[in-house]
Amino acid sequence: RADPAFYEGRAFIGVDAGSTTLKIAVIDEKGRLLADVYRSNQGNPVSVARGFLEEFFTKYPRITIAGSTATGYGEDLVKSAFSLDYGVVETVAHLKAAQHFLPDVEFIIDIGGQDIKCFKIKDGAIDSIFLNEACSSGCGSFLQTFANALGYTSEDFAHLGLFADRPVDLGSRCTVFMNSSVKQAQKDGATIENISAGLSISVVKNALYKVIRAHSPDDLGQHIVVQGGTFLNDAILRSFEQEIGRNVTRPAISGLMGAYGAALHAKDNRCDTTTLIGTDILAGFEHNVRSTRCGLCENHCNLTINNFGGGRRFISGNRCERPLGGTKKADLPNLYKWKLEKLRSYGEPSGNPNPIATIGLPFGLNFFELLPFWTKLLRT
Repeated sequence: RADPAFYEGRAFIGVDAGSTTLKIAVIDEKGRLLADVYRSNQGNPVSVARGFLEEFFTKYPRITIAGSTATGYGEDLVKSAFSLDYGVVETVAHLKAAQHFLPDVEFIIDIGGQDIKCFKIKDGAIDSIFLNEACSSGCGSFLQTFANALGYTSEDFAHLGLFADRPVDLGSRCTVFMNSSVKQAQKDGATIENISAGLSISVVKNALYKVIRAHSPDDLGQHIVVQGGTFLNDAILRSFEQEIGRNVTRPAISGLMGAYGAALHAKDNRCDTTTLIGTDILAGFEHNVRSTRCGLCENHCNLTINNFGGGRRFISGNRCERPLGGTKKADLPNLYKWKLEKLRSYGEPSGNPNPIATIGLPFGLNFFELLPFWTKLLRT
């Protein structure tokens, strides 16, 4: 880290708009962290990011922002809102950050608020990616829910798990079933410490055996980096190390790795003039959201339009590019009418002057869809 109060020169910003949190990292020319933020996005990462930028620009006027990159779920949203220079896929941002701390990294596991991302690295590039599927049990929000239900903050609940003497075996099932297991453990007299440790172990087992589907620690390699806000939980870290039987690397900025990697991307791809909006535009920054129906085709997508003023806007909910490019309404054919006429054409005489027989097929039921097949088969 470097003290921004005594730094003067060029700096680079990385913004990671995650599913539940917003992370921002500001680094200098040497990659040292000047400032950062890690907090809940409160359902609107734009307002949180705006507050940070206003405060940073006001406190450190001698620092010149020379590049900016967005990543994460809200990449396009924050990039449009603040005119950031670049957008980068979060897997690439996480890889870049991990390689900064451990150049020969072979495996990266990132457990966030609602997802688990794992990358196998080969020859310095991502070789394969593993992601959790529909359920978010085994992620940060899963632990936070249990902590709050038991009357603790996430930090205090995680800390208690380090002092467990007999962690409860809760398996690695869905949150619904895990609730029942926790209640049963409480009935059996399990302490909060042992429940916390049991939940930490279940998160690790979910990642290893449900997401990665590892058969042995060798599947992960020798050089492993763990990151994501969930790994700030020391109990999760220790559970992971005990389960695979080897020590791993957890950077001190584990929760900021996406933002830090994005900042590194901005530094490595520095531009002559950044497009990031300045204090003058931030002062009058506006953010209006409205919903509408797209009428450019028959899908009638429900669009969410974010207007930020100055011609900056972000549209989501679209299933094609028409609402983004202003393409005129397409004159689309009536496919049902075309299909009906096409199927009826199969009933026309074959033109064979000496047919073996005349066969009637009912124009309905399964024959309706399979008429092309039966016509071809019988005529052949």
